[in-house]
Amino acid sequence: MATILVSIICMAMIVVGGMTLSQGIITSADVTSLSIEQISLREGEMTRTHLEAVRATHLAWSDLLRVTVRNTGQTRLAGFDKWDFIVHYFDAGSVSRTEWLPYTTGALGDNEWQKARIGLNGPVDFFEPDILNPQEELVALAGLNPSPGTGWPGNITIVTPNGVFDSIDFSSPGNAVLTPHTENTTIASTNYYELVENTPADSAGTTFREDFIRNEGGRKILLNENQPSRPARYLYPLIGIDEIPAATWTVYYRCLVTGGGQFPRKDGDVYFNIDILVRQADGSIRTTIATGAASAYVDKSEEGTWLTKSANFAFPGYTVVDVNDYLEIVYYGATDLGPAGDAGYMQLRTDDIALSVNEQTRIEP
Repeated sequence: MATILVSIICMAMIVVGGMTLSQGIITSADVTSLSIEQISLREGEMTRTHLEAVRATHLAWSDLLRVTVRNTGQTRLAGFDKWDFIVHYFDAGSVSRTEWLPYTTGALGDNEWQKARIGLNGPVDFFEPDILNPQEELVALAGLNPSPGTGWPGNITIVTPNGVFDSIDFSSPGNAVLTPHTENTTIASTNYYELVENTPADSAGTTFREDFIRNEGGRKILLNENQPSRPARYLYPLIGIDEIPAATWTVYYRCLVTGGGQFPRKDGDVYFNIDILVRQADGSIRTTIATGAASAYVDKSEEGTWLTKSANFAFPGYTVVDVNDYLEIVYYGATDLGPAGDAGYMQLRTDDIALSVNEQTRIEP
């Protein structure tokens, strides 16, 4: 009898143990399956997520870093407080520094970063304003203390919560050198070219041109030689800047004037200059700062030769009214007498990487 009782107890223990083991195996399989599914979803999300750091600038007019990042993937990106923003740079004392910057939604302080705006190729976005949708650009601002040292390179790495990242270099030359580039900014369905700070020419170049017939005087906006509907209008975003200080600007023009030996007719007749204005994000003009500024003259002996001419302009200073405004530079060609022959033309060359920095069209405030 005792033997039978012991046998029954053993069989019961075996059955219960087997059931427990089976349940454990099933639970482990469920957990493993769930983990694999989570890993698969994460890998799929990472595959669809792409981030491109488009441009980074240490703003000479505000001592902030301004970084533009484009969502080149297929996923919507948000949760910026969970992003990593890492800056490596050298300070004024030549000390190498690497800083991880926390995100803030309030007033930007030292060693912090924040989302300044999200838009599609320039203007402010009103569709899901706190989400970086595919093809949209995020403009971020960051404050560093101590500030980057003049002449030293730096690097910024931005990492999304799922581990996708991109890096971009920046420099701190100490002054705001503005160079016309071929990239576009679209405002109110109108395309403008970009005016970029502290980034020399980096493309094959664009030539703008205007023609003048015999004895035709006047001032004309220069047009893209290959796209006559595109005038030489360049925009520089003012986001992150409170004030542009009064200073003497030197404007450089990479230019050519020719007309079969009869244009210019004489020294002091043919010249390049610019208009300076502030354009709002809706496409309207907020104010015109200067018209026909920084006139650079091409002498008669310089006809038919590509050269870099320059002229100065006393910029009066400007207090930014709206951070979403743009500083606009418009390039013109002008002559008082016009060609002596049948026709002549004026050309301006921009964003030509084949030229040395000193030869490039640019503005040095």
